[in-house]
Parts: sequence; structure tokens; C-alpha cells
Amino acid sequence: MDLRESNGRIEIDLPVLIDLPASAELRDLLLDALARDAASDVVLKAQAVERMSTACVQVVLAAAVGFRGAARRMEIEGAGPAVTETFTQLGLAAELQKLI
Repeated sequence: MDLRESNGRIEIDLPVLIDLPASAELRDLLLDALARDAASDVVLKAQAVERMSTACVQVVLAAAVGFRGAARRMEIEGAGPAVTETFTQLGLAAELQKLI
């Protein structure tokens, strides 16, 4: 995963497997994005995700609260079946809808 700026927004490409070890890296990237330009939206590009852990869902939801608190937008782009299924199985489908 890496963080890049593109067209006035910060993008993070999520990997195929976003598991417990990846959740720490994602948290660090999101904290870095939050510390950057206050005008930039943050986009998690999830097209490649085939499996997502509960820990990553927790990181995403906590980050969403942090960005909202900073009057910034964070969204998930390209949320496929794996992402949708994970949020749904955790009873968080409504939360995902707020991010896509």
C-alpha cells in the first residue's frame, strides 16, 4: 500500500489481501493522510480486494470518524463483493453505504 496525491485528493490502493498485519499499515497511512493537506479528500481504492479482515474494517470506520471530525471526506472507491460481504457479515452494511 502506498499513499499518493492525484487530482486534489489522496489515494490509497488497497491490496488483494487486507488482513491483520495490513491493518496497521493502513492505519499509519490514514494517519499520514489526515496530517496532510486539510482540503484533500481521501479515497481508498478497493478494486483489487479479495479478502478483508475485521481489523481493517475497524481501521476504516475509525478513520472515517476522524476525517469527519476534521471536516474532510473519506470514501471507498470500487468496493467489490469481498468488501461488501465483509461489512455485511459484520452488520455494518449501512456504514459502508456512507463511504461509497
